Amino acid sequence: MAYRMSAALAAVLLAAIPTGAALAQTATEPAPATPAETAPADSAAPAPATDAAPGTATEAAPAPAAEPAPADAPDAATTATDAAPAEGQPQPGTYYAKSTHGDWAVRCMRTPDGNDPCELYQLLKDDQDVAVAEVSVIPFEGEAAAIMNFVAPLETDLSAGLGFRVDSGAEQRYPFMVCAAVGCISRVGLTQAELGGLKRGGSGTVSLLPFGGDPEQHMVRLPLSLSGFTAGFDAMAAETPAAPTAPSASAPAPAPAE
Repeated sequence: MAYRMSAALAAVLLAAIPTGAALAQTATEPAPATPAETAPADSAAPAPATDAAPGTATEAAPAPAAEPAPADAPDAATTATDAAPAEGQPQPGTYYAKSTHGDWAVRCMRTPDGNDPCELYQLLKDDQDVAVAEVSVIPFEGEAAAIMNFVAPLETDLSAGLGFRVDSGAEQRYPFMVCAAVGCISRVGLTQAELGGLKRGGSGTVSLLPFGGDPEQHMVRLPLSLSGFTAGFDAMAAETPAAPTAPSASAPAPAPAE
C-alpha cells in the first residue's frame, strides 16, 4: 500500500507568426499632353507679388521639456525585481525544511506575507522503504499540549481507525476525521503526559489496515522514529508566539452617591 502524492504542471507556449500581404501597384501609362493655346504676350499681365502679411508665417513652438521624475519615485524595473522571489527560494504554497532534528524536520509552508506556518514532520515508510504515511506535530496551548496529525493513504480501511503506540506500551486507536486528495487524516490531541511519553520514548508504531483486509493478517505497521523529537518540538515551541491572555476584569466603579 503505497502513499501517492504527485503534482504535474504543463505549460504550452504559442508563437504567433505575423504574415504580410504585398500588394503590387501597376503604373498607369500617362495620357498624351494636350498643347495649350498660347496667349498673346501682352494679354496677361504678371500678377503683382503679394507681400506676406507680417506674422502669418509662425515658427513652430518648441515642445515643452519633460518634467523630471521625482527623486523618490521607484523605478519600474527595480520594483518588478524586488517583487519577484529570489532565485532558488521556495514559491508561495510550497514546503521547505527550515531545520532538521534527528529523524524529524521542521517543515514550513511559504506564504506571500512571510508568516510561514511550520510543523514537526516525519515521513513514514514500510519495510520496503516505500513512503506510506505522514505524521506532523504542532505545539498547542489549551487542553491539549500538542496536536498530532496523521495522513494515511486513501485505500485505508476507515472503520478500523489508526493505531499508535510508543515503545512497548498499549496501542491506542483513533478515528479518521476526513479524507482529501492527499489522503485520510486522523488528528490527535496530546495531553502533557502523552507528550512527555513521546519525548522520553525511543520509537513508535503506527498501524493501518488496507481496505477489505483482515486485521489479523493484513495490518500494516509503520515504524516511527523519536530520535530528535524532543529537540525539534522544543525548537518549535520556542518560536511559537504565546496565546494572548484575556484581560483581567476590572472592579466595577462605585455607584454615585445620591
